[in-house]
Amino acid sequence: MVPTSTLVNGSVTQLIAAQPHSKGKVEAAWHLAVGGAMARLSGPVRDANGIVYVEARDARIADQLVLHRRVIEARLREVLGTKGRAFVILTGPA
Repeated sequence: MVPTSTLVNGSVTQLIAAQPHSKGKVEAAWHLAVGGAMARLSGPVRDANGIVYVEARDARIADQLVLHRRVIEARLREVLGTKGRAFVILTGPA
């Protein structure tokens, strides 16, 4: 048996992945990659050359993003494509 949340997340990911590349698609991919709570505390501010530039609300959030970088990047690639998807944290004052 497969949990409903797994099916729904997979379906949403496929639907978003099929859409043309846009700012909204990157924002939706970020939300899927990090979850709702973290998406409220951070978010993409620019997407260029396969890199998603992210603004973190504070240093603690930036630290969590760094800690979970591999998982987040893998999830971004699922939706945005495999072409060098990574992210760079722009802010997070100490």
